[in-house]
Amino acid sequence: FAVYECVVLLSSTLDIGQPFFFCVFFVGISSSSNMSARHELCQVFRIYWSLLLGNIVEWYEFAVYGYLAPHLEKHFFSGSSLGVWLGFSVTFLARPLGGIILGWIGDKYGRSMSINISIIGMLLGTCGQGLLPTLDCGTPWLGNLGLVLLICLRFIQGISAAGEVGTISSYLAEVASPSTLSRCSSLINSTASVGFLSAQFMCFLMETLFGKRGVEDWAWRVPFILAIIPGGIAVVGRRGIPESSMFLEAQKTNEEAAHATIFDKLEQAFRFWPNMLITFGAVSTYAVLQYGCLMWVQT
Repeated sequence: FAVYECVVLLSSTLDIGQPFFFCVFFVGISSSSNMSARHELCQVFRIYWSLLLGNIVEWYEFAVYGYLAPHLEKHFFSGSSLGVWLGFSVTFLARPLGGIILGWIGDKYGRSMSINISIIGMLLGTCGQGLLPTLDCGTPWLGNLGLVLLICLRFIQGISAAGEVGTISSYLAEVASPSTLSRCSSLINSTASVGFLSAQFMCFLMETLFGKRGVEDWAWRVPFILAIIPGGIAVVGRRGIPESSMFLEAQKTNEEAAHATIFDKLEQAFRFWPNMLITFGAVSTYAVLQYGCLMWVQT
């Protein structure tokens, strides 16, 4: 998994493109696994495809803002580069809150409810951004309203993205067999990278079809609004996903966990605060490199 992450950063830095590392990842799967493990992995794809599709859509929606930052800078932030990236950072402020709330919902009411809330929240936040009034409307208060709503929608996206990662990680860990556990878990980051690639491709396609002027005038809205199509498919597919047998068994046998409040869960988590600090530092370092290479440098 660490090698995979290094290839992600290397391919982005060298401008090789994300298809390169995605192919490397799946070549590794096919060459290092036996027939039984490959069959189990295919079963995960067949049954839980909507989870993976939803994860692609989630990170597509998260990333498209970054790739369209120069246009959003003009339409919402009066040409302020600092302002547009502070708007991007709002999602990171929201993610701890989203992880806590949607994680607790997933533990108490089921993974299915949590992943459906996260994908619907992400669709609302993304499609809403494509419909906002801008400073070009000619009325100052409409432009200011658009900016406020943009920040609110980005906050919703941050909550949804955090809930998506935590819940899908738990879900795949519970349904995967020991022989495919690591590969199933790594699909989370692989599909997230496909989301980044899709966002970048969509922005490139808009510029190819409508030109820089067309994208600057109105076509910047299209990548946000088009997310409703794959997102809607993922929402429909997720409605039929059953709870994992491990989760259902835990709910039956552990009454204390089933009735635990969100504060009880936080208290349990903070018993492991040294581990949390180490993880926080590692993930923060990785996030700076990832978003710096995949988004900020390219815009």
